[in-house]
Amino acid sequence: MNPLPVKNGSDAGGTWQVRFSSYAGNFDGTLHLHRDGSKVTGTWSGALGNAQPVSGTWRDGYVEFSFTAQWPSQRPGDTGTGAAKLAGWIDGDSAGGRMRVENLADGRWTATRKP
Repeated sequence: MNPLPVKNGSDAGGTWQVRFSSYAGNFDGTLHLHRDGSKVTGTWSGALGNAQPVSGTWRDGYVEFSFTAQWPSQRPGDTGTGAAKLAGWIDGDSAGGRMRVENLADGRWTATRKP
């Protein structure tokens, strides 16, 4: 079997359908990203909050970005928020890597760019 070619340097910009699979469950959302040089900005909307500001970096297809996740409240008085951090690679119209919601969940994320 021949390995698939990697499109090193694929752009982060665009709208991405994301799935975060963790030991705490699956969480779907949409990332709207813009890239200016090595800087990535945008918003997250979905299971972990709506219109949450995203910021991060891009380097030759490798991305690291974060946003404040709104976690479903577990008990009365629980703020239900934590820093969500994603790191991984973009290859053409697909992406994936590790994702962590601070003190709440850890797992893998995958994404597909919407046309």
